[in-house]
Amino acid sequence: MKPSPLFRLTFLLILFLTMSYCSEEKISPSGSGSVEGKVLDEEDLSPIANAEVTTSPPTHTVLTDSTGSFLLEELEVGDYNVIAQKRDYFSSSKAIKVNLNSTVHTIINLKKRDADEKLPEFSSLFYPEKEQQDVSVNVNISWQLTEPCDSTEFELKLYESGRLVDVDLENPTDTFALVNGLKFSATYLWQVSAENKAGKVYSDLRSFTTRSLPEDCIMYAKRVDDISQIFVTDTLLENNIQITHNNYHSWRPRVNEQKTKIAFLSTRDVTTHLYTMDIDGSNVEKVTDIPSGGYYSKGVGFSWLPNGEKLVFSLYNSLYTANYDGTGLTKLTSISEEKHFREVDWSPAGNKIVALALGKDYYDAEIMVMNPDGSDKEVLIGDMEGALANPVFSVDGNRILYTYDNSGFNSDKRRQLDARIYQYDLQTGDTTDLSANRKPAGTNDLAPGYTPDGGKIVFFNGKNTIGSRKDLWIMGADYTERHYRNRLIEDVEMGGL
Repeated sequence: MKPSPLFRLTFLLILFLTMSYCSEEKISPSGSGSVEGKVLDEEDLSPIANAEVTTSPPTHTVLTDSTGSFLLEELEVGDYNVIAQKRDYFSSSKAIKVNLNSTVHTIINLKKRDADEKLPEFSSLFYPEKEQQDVSVNVNISWQLTEPCDSTEFELKLYESGRLVDVDLENPTDTFALVNGLKFSATYLWQVSAENKAGKVYSDLRSFTTRSLPEDCIMYAKRVDDISQIFVTDTLLENNIQITHNNYHSWRPRVNEQKTKIAFLSTRDVTTHLYTMDIDGSNVEKVTDIPSGGYYSKGVGFSWLPNGEKLVFSLYNSLYTANYDGTGLTKLTSISEEKHFREVDWSPAGNKIVALALGKDYYDAEIMVMNPDGSDKEVLIGDMEGALANPVFSVDGNRILYTYDNSGFNSDKRRQLDARIYQYDLQTGDTTDLSANRKPAGTNDLAPGYTPDGGKIVFFNGKNTIGSRKDLWIMGADYTERHYRNRLIEDVEMGGL
């Protein structure tokens, strides 16, 4: 005898509660040590005063005293190159290992140059400038020599939290490097070396801090080398940054109100699960240990709670909440086993939940609202011919966006012919067609959502043929002043729709 659906659901929930949760390994500082040493003339071993000593990865820079001595303190445990340089000498370095609560002793010998050999010399023209703030996450790092020389070759080292960022100069003689996709609100250290026949010199160690996540940020997914990656942009496309750089698919990103975490779907563990990560793509946490299930679900039913620490998501005919790291699983509410939740959204004020429920028939759909504890469910929209989908609250919580196939078309392949964006006013009960007289014929408007300030609506549009390309569009949220409808990004991932 086959197990009943209730037995299978109970078994899956037990697995959900008992299986261990997975997260990316986090690296934390493991203490510090020091490096003490001398810089000497290679020929006669005399001390070299005022030699510049620094490290790679970069920490800080010191000058030797009259005895050639230097001390680099409070270096995190790890491997370094200690670099010494001074005008009229060839630079040199020593590989050392910093151990916990101990001091490493080293001697660096410098070889004197011939008087007619001229080392490269950096000018004061650097970008970004020292400790510059609000730098673009797509930045053109540049430098200059006091006397340009075609035979000089450069190497740029860029670090974030002690990690070397991969930067390649297109040409080693270039005095600039375009670096894309840096993290938001992150501090970077950078240094350039210049080398010619006379030797190698290093620029001062410099730092800059990137700008914060745009207030009007828009998250989307797009394929890069046939892998779905997550991007963030703004309404003017002034920032368009790839956040993930994975070898597995990630899509349907949703940022919390605090702009500290992104929830998304991914095949990171082969099957589709719900994950969270920091806004720079780090600290990935697995929220669900089994794929979200339900009629036509494909895992799309999840939303952030207003506190930004928890998520609500659907599993068959129930809604659950959990912390962003997957702990604290709590069953919120259930509906009849004849219907399954597919999509859910929590109002910004935290006082209402809107959800889409589907039956075995894809077109047997209804949009309902309920209290935060799942009580007092009220069906707002239902018993419609044609596909109903994508309910989401406005910023003030007084309106709900959703999509409906205005043609009323039914198909075994769930094709839609004329899906439009509608706005339901919870206070008046009025419904407004926001796609009317604007949407190109033969296309569908799908998966709408308000921008963080509530002034615009972002949505997908594509031809109504199955498997057609979808583009990301934006339009004004106020129908009475809807003076534009612009395409933002071409060929994006819908994610489970």
